[in-house]
Amino acid sequence: MKKAIPVVVLLIMLSLSVASAVSLDAASIQSYVDSYNGKIDNAPDVLKGMLGNEQVNVDITRNDGSLFQVGFDVKNAHIDSMVEGGLSDPSIVLTTTESAVANIKGSDDPITAFQNQMDLGQVRIEGENYIAKAKIAAVLSSGGVLQFFYNVFFG
Repeated sequence: MKKAIPVVVLLIMLSLSVASAVSLDAASIQSYVDSYNGKIDNAPDVLKGMLGNEQVNVDITRNDGSLFQVGFDVKNAHIDSMVEGGLSDPSIVLTTTESAVANIKGSDDPITAFQNQMDLGQVRIEGENYIAKAKIAAVLSSGGVLQFFYNVFFG
């Protein structure tokens, strides 16, 4: 279980960075995917070995009320592909709003802001199977882990 936790944290932070993109389109999101894959390439082999395979959908309600959906197929710790409109069978679904992400990024204490947005229902992370649910619960219970990965993506 502990070996799978870092992938969830990385994907949460990637998802939040995607949601904060100036324009939600394939080109801007691809730059975040490239950044994620580059960070994973530079991670220690032991960390890369611990990361697994996940199917992650990110659903973002824009400020104008429209919905943006994207899916990430993660294989061996790398985002193998990005699918506009999402994947048909995700293991993890992150649902948020542009305004929630702006609140998190603009906060002096982004981890507390993230947890507050979750408490308000503005950020939801749901596992679609027992293992994914357990990973998410473990990750979300550790503010220190969230802070570390927040710094990697936004610091």
